[in-house]
Amino acid sequence: MAGRRIGLGIAAAAALALAAPASAAPVVRSYEAGPFDLSNYKVALSITGLVPKPDVDGFITKMKTDVVDAATHKLVPIQRVMLHHIVFANLFALGEGKAPQPFYGDGEERAKMELPPGYGYPTRAADRWAIVWMLMNHRNRGDRVMIRYTVTIDTNPRLKPVVPVVLDASHGRQGLVYDVAGGGRPGSLDVRTARTLAPATGRLVAGLGHVHGGAKDLVVTQPTCGNRVIYRSRPTWGLASHPFYHVRPVLHEPGPIDMSRFASRQGIPVTAGQPLQLSSRYDTTRPHTRVMGLLLMYLAPDPAVTDGCGPLPRDVRTLRTSTPGRSAAPRVTIPLTGFGPGGLGITVPGPPGATVRTNGDADVSVGSNFFAAGNLSVPAGATVTWRFGDSVLHNVTLASGPRGFSSDRLKDGGTYSQRLTVPGTYRFFCELHPVGMVQRIVVRPPGA
Repeated sequence: MAGRRIGLGIAAAAALALAAPASAAPVVRSYEAGPFDLSNYKVALSITGLVPKPDVDGFITKMKTDVVDAATHKLVPIQRVMLHHIVFANLFALGEGKAPQPFYGDGEERAKMELPPGYGYPTRAADRWAIVWMLMNHRNRGDRVMIRYTVTIDTNPRLKPVVPVVLDASHGRQGLVYDVAGGGRPGSLDVRTARTLAPATGRLVAGLGHVHGGAKDLVVTQPTCGNRVIYRSRPTWGLASHPFYHVRPVLHEPGPIDMSRFASRQGIPVTAGQPLQLSSRYDTTRPHTRVMGLLLMYLAPDPAVTDGCGPLPRDVRTLRTSTPGRSAAPRVTIPLTGFGPGGLGITVPGPPGATVRTNGDADVSVGSNFFAAGNLSVPAGATVTWRFGDSVLHNVTLASGPRGFSSDRLKDGGTYSQRLTVPGTYRFFCELHPVGMVQRIVVRPPGA
């Protein structure tokens, strides 16, 4: 069935090309989705459907995103509001029936779609787009912003259509995230893999990746070709002076300022059904919570390809930032943040209140912007269960401690349990309400 849908998509693209009039020069258009209202220090996320999009039949060859002020439409600095990530999906994508098709994604590193000359992602006036987004307000007052996306549209009927190929190391966990526990030997890596099958015979002509703090790289291999590496997306981390490391309060471990992308007109050969494997590699000496390992490649169907292990192209271009940076991720410890005078976020050792001590397992009620038993002491080996009774989504995410973990976003009676075996002090926050909604748990060593 998948092959049939791809075949129909190629036929439709060809029909579109034949029916198109003489092409004009590519045009650049900007669109805005929103406005999005963000309360003070809050993390907002949602799915927004039917966002503005090109109203022509043609191809998208380039795309990028920004955050702008809803009133002035000027760019908003990351110290004010951060676009943590965004995914664009085509709800009626060419060649995919009516199944949503993710076709572009971006994170704080501001990844760009940039297809090589001669290729484009098909778009039709009748298509409908939706976005999945997360925004972080770093100020102690409300804000209103728009998400601006700029696309280059080419109506040249001779362009070759591409099909997006997505690899996700979380294997579809809520939020597409996973946790790196930490505690490994110096230089050790946490490696998560994911596989997908090439949806058509053709050539991979471009790719881009997305990771979070602590990442080493993303590696794509062809298992049936001796596990040869066909794409390695490497992060560039900002210099110590970069704004990423001076955003206050710290609401998450800073990600890279860039992920290397590739583009090739010749393309990497693959055959329909051939497995492609992603390895998402993170430092595992320290915990890194709610990380991502996402990679998007663009496949141009080409029935002339007969060998998916054929020679790799010689024209591969690696696209990287020109901003000076570092190759190794900086060591960043996320502090807990509470409310100080005037509602300003200030670093705190933990929430106020006495410490509740247990000699075994413990339950923690999670309500409207609070963890009951904010300060808790349990013996090593105890299981802590968080019970989410609020009607608003919350979660528990490690900020710092011996081992890293996080829950899904839960509400209305949802529960999450974790056995704590390694002694030490664990500091937590709610990912969606990171200022004020904090908890500290001390895990006592045996006999203490």
